[in-house]
Amino acid sequence: MTIVLAVLSAALFGCGVGLQQRPARNVPDVYAAKPALLSRVVRRPLWLLGIAAEFAGFGLQVVALRHGALVVVQPLITTSLLFTLALAGLWSRDAVTGREWAGVVAVIVGLSAFMVLASPSEHSSGVANQTDWFILGTTMAAGVLALLISGFRSGGRSRAALFGLAAGLGDAVMAVLTKALAHSLGGGVGHTIHSWSPYALCVAGIGSILLSQTAYQTGRPTVSLPLITVTDPIVSSAIGVALFGEALRLDGLRAPAVILAALVMVLGLVALTRSTAVIERDEHHPAVADPVGGPV
Repeated sequence: MTIVLAVLSAALFGCGVGLQQRPARNVPDVYAAKPALLSRVVRRPLWLLGIAAEFAGFGLQVVALRHGALVVVQPLITTSLLFTLALAGLWSRDAVTGREWAGVVAVIVGLSAFMVLASPSEHSSGVANQTDWFILGTTMAAGVLALLISGFRSGGRSRAALFGLAAGLGDAVMAVLTKALAHSLGGGVGHTIHSWSPYALCVAGIGSILLSQTAYQTGRPTVSLPLITVTDPIVSSAIGVALFGEALRLDGLRAPAVILAALVMVLGLVALTRSTAVIERDEHHPAVADPVGGPV
């Protein structure tokens, strides 16, 4: 059940990303990482449809994390890129190329091998003490801030890479907080309302959306998308192991085999983000200056 829910969540996340990219990349760079960026994309029906799909995906992710661990659910969420590619292909009406099929196969084979070899545990406490949460929060906030500052000072591919890493960290934090929320739901709605997790998740959610839109805004999905897609499961799974007592089997020859499987999956993801369907820019609707806050 956990695997099915995670894949369905990935499908909705993938469609949401595909729908949000076009409106975001047509917003002028001056609005990067600013709340004004959201005030502009929110006017676009396509973006609203995308965010609705992501909210639905989040709901399924909560249920999946209620029954499973981060080390199980988050690697499966990386398949969202397959659905982003499928949606982009429908838009462009291009046939899937041999390289794209190779990327799909690499992702599926790498992910399957990882799940079998690493045998990630279903057990997860979903709880941590205040000191651990404080260390996690300050570390992640400092990392995101450093990446944003460096991104603002950069341009081109470097800017896209730094903003993509920041968005990936934001998504990882969201996954960890979602696991905490899923655990608190076990005590009932009343217990959840009086806990800190739903409120922290709301604040982090707004920040995560802003970071992802900033990454999409760079208009370089071949750089930002693989970093977002890969950073999220790696960081969130590592936090799950360190914070919630989750486990992977890395004894003996399993460790290099697991690393190889993960590498195959990453290479497949990178190949998919170089798809002509994914990187196609809307040349008929170029980004324009927006000095008075009009539609773009």
